Amino acid sequence: MLQPASLSGAQLDAILALGWYRMHQDIFTTSHVQLGDVYPVHWLRYAIADLLPHTSHRRIRKRAGNFSYVVEDFVLRDEHKALHQRYRASIDFDGAPSITDCLFAADEVLPSIFFTKTLSVYDGDTLIAAGYFDVGDNSTASILHFYDPAYQSYTLGKYLILLTIDFMRQHQLTLYYPGYVVAGNPKMDYKLFLGKQQAQYFDPRSASWLPFHDSILQAPANGSPNIQREAF
Repeated sequence: MLQPASLSGAQLDAILALGWYRMHQDIFTTSHVQLGDVYPVHWLRYAIADLLPHTSHRRIRKRAGNFSYVVEDFVLRDEHKALHQRYRASIDFDGAPSITDCLFAADEVLPSIFFTKTLSVYDGDTLIAAGYFDVGDNSTASILHFYDPAYQSYTLGKYLILLTIDFMRQHQLTLYYPGYVVAGNPKMDYKLFLGKQQAQYFDPRSASWLPFHDSILQAPANGSPNIQREAF
C-alpha cells in the first residue's frame, strides 16, 4: 500500500475520479470486500449540480431543525472520541476501533497528506454526531461518520451527508464521493438516498463513471470472486 509524502487537492480529485479512495494515509482500490462472505463493491459519486431535493431530505432536515453544526479544519477533541466509542458500542458491524485508527492507522494524530474537515452536530452544548471528510480542488470524499445512539431516530448519518453537500455548494465543489455500495449486502445502500437517478458508479472495465442502476446491487451467482486490490 503506497503512502505518498504529500497530496495536492488536484491529485486527490484525480485519484477519486479513477475509482481510488483513502484508507488511513494510503491510497487504494478494491473490487470486493469481506463482510462474513465476500461481496463485489461499486464505488459511487454524485455531481452536485445534478442533485435534486427529495421529500426524505426535507424530512431529515426538519427533524434536525433544532440542532446546530459547525464545519472546521480537522480537529479531534475528547467529545469526538467519547461519541465515537458510544457509537461503536452500538453497531452490529465491524467499524473502526477509533477515529485515529480510521484516519491514521495509529493511536494518535499524525501528520496527514489529506486536507480533512470536521463536521460536528450539537444538541445545545452536547455533541450528537460528527463526520470527517477530505476536500480536493473540486471534490469531497466522506471518510467517517458517527452519532449518538440515543438520537438514532433522527437519521443523523444521512443528515451528515446532507450537511456535507451544503458545504460543497457553499464552496463551489462539484463531485461528492461517499464510498462504495456492496452487491448482495444492503448495509451501504444508505449512500443512495441522495438519489439513485443522480448516482454514478465506477466501471473498472471501461475506467469510466456510468449511471447507477439497481442490477449492480445483485450478488453474482457464480463461484469464487476475482478479488482485486491495488495501490495508487
